[in-house]
Amino acid sequence: MNALDIIKIEVDRQFLLSQREKGRIGCMLGKDKNLQKTEERVITRLEAVTKRKKRAYGEIEQARRTVDSEIICSTSSDSDSDTGENISNKSLDIGNTSEFLDLHTFQSRGKKNFITPKLAIALDRCKISDRDAVHILTATVEAFGIHVKDLILNRTSINRIRQRLRKDRADQLRKEFNTSEVGPVVVHWDGKLLPDLTGKELVDRLPVIVSYKNSEKLLSVPNLISGTGQNQAEAVFQALEEWGLIDHVQALCCDTTASNTGRLKGACIILEQLLERDILYFPCRHHIYEIILRSAFEVNFVVTSGPDIQIFKRFQQFWPKVNINNYNTGLEDIIVSEKLNDITNVMLLFYMDQLRKPHNRDDYRELLELAVIFLGGTPTRGISFKYPGAMHHARWMSKAIYSLKIFIFRKQFKLKKNEEDSIRSICIFLIRLYIKAWFCAPIASLAPFQDLQFLKSLVDYENIHKKISQSTLKKLCGHLWYLAPETVALAFFDTNLTIETKIKMVDSIKLNNLTSEINKRIIVSPNEVTQIMKKEIYDFIYVESTSFFSRFGISTSFLEQHPSMWDENVDFQKGLEIVNTFRVTNDTAERGVKLMEEYNKVLTKNEEQKQYVLQVVEDYRRKYPNSLKTTVLNPF
Repeated sequence: MNALDIIKIEVDRQFLLSQREKGRIGCMLGKDKNLQKTEERVITRLEAVTKRKKRAYGEIEQARRTVDSEIICSTSSDSDSDTGENISNKSLDIGNTSEFLDLHTFQSRGKKNFITPKLAIALDRCKISDRDAVHILTATVEAFGIHVKDLILNRTSINRIRQRLRKDRADQLRKEFNTSEVGPVVVHWDGKLLPDLTGKELVDRLPVIVSYKNSEKLLSVPNLISGTGQNQAEAVFQALEEWGLIDHVQALCCDTTASNTGRLKGACIILEQLLERDILYFPCRHHIYEIILRSAFEVNFVVTSGPDIQIFKRFQQFWPKVNINNYNTGLEDIIVSEKLNDITNVMLLFYMDQLRKPHNRDDYRELLELAVIFLGGTPTRGISFKYPGAMHHARWMSKAIYSLKIFIFRKQFKLKKNEEDSIRSICIFLIRLYIKAWFCAPIASLAPFQDLQFLKSLVDYENIHKKISQSTLKKLCGHLWYLAPETVALAFFDTNLTIETKIKMVDSIKLNNLTSEINKRIIVSPNEVTQIMKKEIYDFIYVESTSFFSRFGISTSFLEQHPSMWDENVDFQKGLEIVNTFRVTNDTAERGVKLMEEYNKVLTKNEEQKQYVLQVVEDYRRKYPNSLKTTVLNPF
């Protein structure tokens, strides 16, 4: 094969032809002179740069000595001042050179770490990033007249210090958590879809919290592959195991969703299997009453697939035009007055009493204030109206607040006849039955009797609004968890029950044997409601109810005394103290959800560090619940 036929580049072809000629015109020589000259120029430039750097370093050092001498001699004579001025001018000339500006940044870094554990956690609590911390800390240090150059003040160092202090503080909190002093605990959890730390996809976050002795402790907020009952149960069990609380769990509190309370695959039943023992159920009572309100609302308004409720959206848009001084109470409406006339004074007293108590949430207080105004009263803080807030379906409280507010301003906000009738129906239901039940729901000892009486009230409510009565009754009949044989024993500590009722309760717990298997809840079909109407609270108590007392270490000696003597019985008082610490609403877990929402996308994307952040911030908020000086001066 001829190489000339293969070569396509013309220069190469010419080279090959020249090589084939006799007496070749080219030959290989020695060193490449052009390359040698290029390399020499590079070496010369590098040497020049090195000399300039060396000279600049010397000038910087001379400038430093000059400045130090100027400071020391600042109180000397005028002639000395002139000399210092000349030296200063010289250092100024040095400072104007580009080499000086470039190399001035190479000054030695600070070595003094001034960030304390409290400072680091305070930065976390305020969601201050590492970069922002540099600016804030630098300005603060300068304000105190401290030389910044001696301190460790750069982003990477601050980041490392904060990570280390978070871990140390979280480890310390776990060591200080003494399980021997905890006693029986109630475990709470509540799932929430949140953006992943390192991406935009959503992941299930599950805050796991235990409550005990009027305290609560966040254990962890793991992310789950999916929110199935199996995954939730395993995550809760792992958190309990890590904190050494396996043997302390006696009850659980969660929402009554299928993934939680499902008969076969619910997290509750699977958690019992993992714990290898029976656990008492305290389903979230607020969640139960949310379901009831939703069912009452859906009777009057068409459920849409959209996130917002249209009548509420219209009212929110109309609000800037509302004259808040020109309102009308609910009792000014003839129909409302007829339906509420018999309970107006009683409800007003209850609402005003509730307003005197502290409330963690502003929407709870707003609901009470609107109820008082609706009945013609004046709240403790005077009459005022807040701007309408969130209205989507998930915000159940908005249904109550919007309904009352719309009816109060019904003369200004245009309503169709059917809309006004629907809003009126919701308001009557809220004032007559719902609001009182909602605010009494967190009290564990009231739960059994309240649910029984609420069921009977819903049956009687048929005389006021048949459809609301039927719809809400159907929901409640599937959520009578607190009338189960063991849970109903809470009623022994209900101070609202009469002596006669408690005498019959004692008789039932001694004589009334359960003829069927113990269930976690009472399920009543619509056909059985008539029978329930004839029952009293003592009809749900059995001999098996005594397991409640043994579970929580409550002595039953007071049952041998007359109920009129229970208040003086030491064992009854101890039992009452224990029962009063039970948290039967999942507001505890919702606070964990809120904490995770706040800190999900800030401070760190590392999962381990994120768990440390949640632990230390929860502890910091508990120690320093407000920003008063007397509070923040408390020891860390």
